[in-house]
Amino acid sequence: MLSNLLYIIIGVFDALAILLLPLALYMLPIKDYKYKIILFAVAISLVSFLMRIVLNVPKLDLPLQYALFSMFFRLGLKIKLHWSAFILGVAISAYATMQMAIFYVYKFFDMMQIGVLKENANLQVFLLQGTSILITYLIAALFKLYGTGFSFISAPPHDFIWREDYRTRENKMVLTSTLFSTVTISLGVILLYYLNPLAILLVSVFTFALSYIFSKRSDEEDARKALEAHRNRNKKS
Repeated sequence: MLSNLLYIIIGVFDALAILLLPLALYMLPIKDYKYKIILFAVAISLVSFLMRIVLNVPKLDLPLQYALFSMFFRLGLKIKLHWSAFILGVAISAYATMQMAIFYVYKFFDMMQIGVLKENANLQVFLLQGTSILITYLIAALFKLYGTGFSFISAPPHDFIWREDYRTRENKMVLTSTLFSTVTISLGVILLYYLNPLAILLVSVFTFALSYIFSKRSDEEDARKALEAHRNRNKKS
């Protein structure tokens, strides 16, 4: 009973970490949506508990969470779907990279065994999750404190009346990164089943690095457009 309660509580903080990290990284508002974010974190933790503990279908938990997180970004925060999937993919790949790196640190000090990757609720699982959550909160807080991150995604609510052109260079990069993130999540489920943390780490690092490069290029493109617009206004005046 106590382990189930701990699972749900830590699940809430885990979901909050996955929500706060991309919002901070892409300089999107958090305080304006704090109640929605907390409510969703509680709901997703209960869903995870249902899938993993009650129904005992852990393989379906991560894909279902990815779908629900995407829907929350789209419907709850009013962020366009392709942006929602993109920033969520960045968050999950970054979080997976962090967790696997932390796992290897604990494993080096003989504090954790590989079997923890298939467990749902024991002290080693809670230690791995708790460490990952605290580091993620710290990173998100630093992004907010110093006002840094990527700014090419406009603050929600987005304009859904205006038709999105998916043929632009920026959107093609976003869709490519989202595709890799989806593949990473699918592979992650398989690799967890076969207890292959190194492969999860490598795939997650690759996906996050790709997303980071796309984000950097998009920021640079936005800066170039803003500079050109400023120059054109000066010429007209």
